[in-house]
Amino acid sequence: MSVSKWQEQWTDPEWATLRLGPVWVLSAIAGRVRFDADERSAFWDAVTDAALRSTGPGRELLGTAAAERRWLFDEFELDGRPVVSGLLAVTRLLERMAPDTRDDVRASILRVGESVARARGPFGRRMTVEDEQTLLLVGQLLQTSAEEAEDNPLDSSTAI
Repeated sequence: MSVSKWQEQWTDPEWATLRLGPVWVLSAIAGRVRFDADERSAFWDAVTDAALRSTGPGRELLGTAAAERRWLFDEFELDGRPVVSGLLAVTRLLERMAPDTRDDVRASILRVGESVARARGPFGRRMTVEDEQTLLLVGQLLQTSAEEAEDNPLDSSTAI
């Protein structure tokens, strides 16, 4: 399926939810819903970097977010969903994707968070422990229920 056809399968509200995914990650890391100029700048640098590393639908998702740069943060504030609710809405959409598409989109969203977290960390080179833990939690929230079930240690045949 071509990338433009991929975008067409989503309704406008669903596409808006996907597009806001990286902003919810920024919000989780920053701990707030309004961002200063430095945070916004680091976010857009991270979006550009993550888009360049993606080759599939994740690139299109980040590209459309960047194309709406002037309005994306306003759209985020108007949306009003808390971070966890927003990320779980993204996860519900991830569940409807093919595994390779889902992996690409999720990785693209998480790459934005990783870049922002590095920018916030010592010398802009590494994440703080707190930001690293936040990203681990975000990664867990972005796991589909099937992926979570596969990764459940209680379902392992290995003795605990």
